[in-house]
Amino acid sequence: MPISDEVLQKEKNRFIAVKGDAKFGQVIAALNSVGGQPWWHLVVQLTDGSWRAGRISEIGASLAATSNAAETPLSDLATLKVIAAVERTTLDTKAAQELAKKSVGGLLLVTDNSAPVGILVEGVRRGVGSNTGLALSSTSLDQLGGKYVKLKDYGSILLSSSKK
Repeated sequence: MPISDEVLQKEKNRFIAVKGDAKFGQVIAALNSVGGQPWWHLVVQLTDGSWRAGRISEIGASLAATSNAAETPLSDLATLKVIAAVERTTLDTKAAQELAKKSVGGLLLVTDNSAPVGILVEGVRRGVGSNTGLALSSTSLDQLGGKYVKLKDYGSILLSSSKK
């Protein structure tokens, strides 16, 4: 039985996935276009086919002192960590959740025919009792990402996102 759609749609599993040649400003435009939040995960597919991920708020915080952060290529970001990916039909939900718990950052990417369809975040609580909560507000991210950036001006860098 494939990984459950119901589990993939849980709030803690919100994400956007983009191409690796995207810049941070494009990510903010993509996030805004889907009504996303700073605590969502960013999943990036690099040109070699590997996947990296990180929380958008943490990426923004790492770029806070960078001039022209909007032009920073995602491939240059050390805050993105290599993550594992599994095809949706290869594991059942419980096995996938266990794999996510053991993965870097408690995160597992779920794909369908190699395209991202969801993430599983396990063993991690969003911004509760730690310093890793929302480091930046949406307004701060817009300022860093360059509010002027319009996703349609750059072509489609968005591979996938959480459904609402």
